[in-house]
This record gives sequence, C-alpha cells and structure tokens, in this order.
Amino acid sequence: MTFSFSTLARSLADYLAPDLPDATFYEDPNQQNTRCPCVFLQQRFARAAPYPGGRWLRRIGVDLVYLEEYNLPDLQRRYQAAAEKLDQLLGTFPYTDPQGQTALLRALERRWDIDLEGLHYSFELKIWAARPCDGPPMQSIQQFEEELR
Repeated sequence: MTFSFSTLARSLADYLAPDLPDATFYEDPNQQNTRCPCVFLQQRFARAAPYPGGRWLRRIGVDLVYLEEYNLPDLQRRYQAAAEKLDQLLGTFPYTDPQGQTALLRALERRWDIDLEGLHYSFELKIWAARPCDGPPMQSIQQFEEELR
C-alpha cells in the first residue's frame, strides 16, 4: 500500500461528502472561484522516526479547514455544527490508495478551533512505512560460508 497526501485528501473527500453534501472539497487552499461552503486540507508537519526492520513511523499533522460565506448571521453556529459532525466521523476513516487497497486510519489528538478565517479541525496521523527491500533476505549463520580473497 502506498501513501500520499493527495490520496489522503481524495479519501477524506469521498468519506465526508455524504455527511457534508453542500461542501466543495479542495485538495489545497483555493484562491479563486471558491464555492462555499468548502473544505480543504493543509499539512502542518511531518516527522519520521526509524524503527528496527527497516520500518519508519511517520507522524503527519493535518489541518482540515471548513469555510462558509463570511458575513452570515449564524456563522458561529454553522462552524460548531460542522465541528461536531467531524468529531463524530473522524475517529477512524477509510484510506484508499491508487491501487485500490483500503485501510482504516485513526485520527489522533483531534482538536478544533474557530477563528475569523474559518473552522480548523486538526489531527495527527501515525503511518507505518517501509521501503520495498530488493536485496537478499537475511540468512541464518548455519548457511554462512566464509570466503577468503
């Protein structure tokens, strides 16, 4: 299974679309012709730590931004309703890679803030990653034959 941020955006959009039917989903912040309400993703940080066996633990900070038209009289209430809906939906969510393989991802350390720019729903993903190994597999010591050159 492969992981990319653009595939994450597509998976989240597919998963959230039935529950946010009026929202337009964008992969990145949009500057022109934005149709509100809208949702887009921003990556806040990424860290990788090596583990035995050639695996890496990738920690990725994600900010899901939800925007409505600016001067609505019930704007705060709309943002709170969207945050509550995201809280219900984002415990775990399906991720589908370009090859069609699916896995459940868990959104950790979820929190949300409302400011003048919109609703920021932030969470962290922990993804185990490994590079494909094209070398020979490890052999046992009984199969080792020393060569002198």
